[in-house]
Order: sequence, then structure tokens, then C-alpha cells
Amino acid sequence: MTALLTHVPTLETERLTLRGWDESDHETMVAIFSDEDTMRYLGGVLSDFEAWRAVAGQIGHWAMRGYGFFAVEEKASGACIGWCGPWFPHGWPEREIGWTLRAGYRGKGYATEAAHASLHFAYTELGWDTAISLIDAGNTASRAVAERLGAKLDTESVKVTDFSADIYRHLPPEEFLKTAA
Repeated sequence: MTALLTHVPTLETERLTLRGWDESDHETMVAIFSDEDTMRYLGGVLSDFEAWRAVAGQIGHWAMRGYGFFAVEEKASGACIGWCGPWFPHGWPEREIGWTLRAGYRGKGYATEAAHASLHFAYTELGWDTAISLIDAGNTASRAVAERLGAKLDTESVKVTDFSADIYRHLPPEEFLKTAA
């Protein structure tokens, strides 16, 4: 099945394809949203319907902002394994690079690989001059991803809509793009 939003670009990395969303990605959302270990940092377990609504929200963000989270697909298996990309919903303090992967695909460097491609896209294609990542203080794995990208803790415990998170500030474009060469 092809992506429902044809204007969503496709990004390729060595092991991943970052692409637009389609209805079949609902299965990945259900797997992520029903996993207590993953969802402890994202507000708690959500229902099948909320997972479907999240796919619709991903598509809607692209329609409203012209960018958004990509569905992340593992090239070797063709499986959708999560999401990553530029994100800026209503109520966010700044434009963010965010990521979430389903259980079984974490700890392999995929989040760092996808986030690197997403940050490169935000700086070179969207013209961003800064980016943050909002990370729960207890989420050591996501903190490590941000730090591998060169991000530094900027502000602790910032209230964002209905949760609090630490802000990690990514390298500015001129510094990041030197590391990407």
C-alpha cells in the first residue's frame, strides 16, 4: 500500500526508510501504544482506537504544517518499526525532532539513524535554525540518542500541554551539518 500523503518525501538511510503514513501503519501504533514499557514515557497505554486516531494525527500534522513524523520502516524486513521526524503540534515550546520505536527494534541504533536523517531534513529542507527534543527525565535511552546526535540538556522539567519533559537542544545547523558530511 502506498502512503496516503503523496507530498511526504521519502528519506533513505543505510538501514531505514522514513516515509509517509498509510492505514496499515495502525498495526505498529497498536503495538507501541499497548506496550507498557514504551508508553511509560508517553502518557500510558492507549486503546486500539487511540492508535488509529494517532495515525490520522500523523497524517494531519503533515497536512497542517507541511512536515511531521515519518513512519520508520526497517529495510531488511519491510516492517514499520515506529516514527521519527520534525514535530510541532499546538502547545509545544519549540519545533522538535522526536522518535519512538516499538519493542524489539530498540538498542540497534535505529533511533539515532532516523533522528539524524530527520534533523538533516529539518535543517536542509525545512530551513530550521534550531531544534529540540522533549524527553522524559527517566528515559535514559532517548537521552542517549539525543546526546549521540550532539544535543545537550537545555532546560529541565518544562510543562508542555499535559506533561513535563526536559528540553535537549540540538546542535545548530552549521555545526550539525559538519558532523553529517
